Amino acid sequence: MKYMMVMFILALLVSSVGAAIFRDDFNDGNLQDWTFIQGAENGGIQNGELVLSSLKVDSEAEVIIVVDGIIARDYEVAVSVKISRLARDISGGASVGLRAHTDPLLESIIESAPAQGEGDKIPLSLLYGRSYKFTLGYQDIDHQGLKKGFEATIQHVKASTKRNTLTVISVAKSRAFRLFDFKLHEWYRLKIIVKGNRFQCFINDKEILNFLDDTYTEGKIYLSSGLGNRVHFDDFEVQYDVLPVQPRKKLAITWGEIKGGLH
Repeated sequence: MKYMMVMFILALLVSSVGAAIFRDDFNDGNLQDWTFIQGAENGGIQNGELVLSSLKVDSEAEVIIVVDGIIARDYEVAVSVKISRLARDISGGASVGLRAHTDPLLESIIESAPAQGEGDKIPLSLLYGRSYKFTLGYQDIDHQGLKKGFEATIQHVKASTKRNTLTVISVAKSRAFRLFDFKLHEWYRLKIIVKGNRFQCFINDKEILNFLDDTYTEGKIYLSSGLGNRVHFDDFEVQYDVLPVQPRKKLAITWGEIKGGLH
């Protein structure tokens, strides 16, 4: 009996190895566990909430903030969302990105690029260009016009170089969508559970989307908005399985070899 009890305890310990939880209610007024990778001038904490907002609707006006230090395969992410302004002429809203990563070629180039202000610089947002993105807001499904709802898209960025010219192609493909008549200035609790190739999405504990996809297997987490919208995030929480740290193999190509192709 004692042997069986010891083995049971060991099994519990092994099953919990690598599990972690990160929470932020933004009440401390700082974002020390987060990093803005685009639009930092349009994001910050206000009244204990993370607010991402911009008046422009172009792609450079998107505000993207990443959770530091989390790279995982499986997640359970929950966050409260309130939309106080929503642009009517463009798809977008409050977004959560999961399994975010980049083309290995781009990662190598960005790491060797000069610091800000020292010349041409590739946008850091490309480091997270491959991801699953879940958005509550207006969506244009199959060119049928903008509709209110919750959408899962697969973001894809591919880079290539030829004769010292860098080519970057960015594509977003809708994976699943469901109509949802949300209201402005009202809080909603979003929860996304990702295990293997299974994705389950909930709004206020009601399942909205449930689908299978194996395009991406691991990556980082981000929140985003902007594009003419104003979105409030609060009570962020993620439970995830920690991946072992593995050394990355850098490609030989450098910034100096391709910077001429950016002009």
